[in-house]
Amino acid sequence: MLVDPTLSHAHVAYALGRPLGSAVSRNRLRRRLREVMAAHSAGLAPGWYLLGADARALTLSFGELNAVVPGLVASAAARNRTRREGAK
Repeated sequence: MLVDPTLSHAHVAYALGRPLGSAVSRNRLRRRLREVMAAHSAGLAPGWYLLGADARALTLSFGELNAVVPGLVASAAARNRTRREGAK
């Protein structure tokens, strides 16, 4: 996550490589992640987000993804804030 206050909203990209599985599996996961991020976009700070996953994400239901992903994004944001404050 890279905070950029000059942006009007969050920009999210997805890094889901071949080791994750077939193109069908990766695209299904990407669509599900997109839906989760869209549902929680109001709580995201303007900036750049890059989401990746491993094969375990393919086995999660939409409800489980919806429960896990926002917490992971918040955790990454907190780590990012800590790093920026330490660099000053």
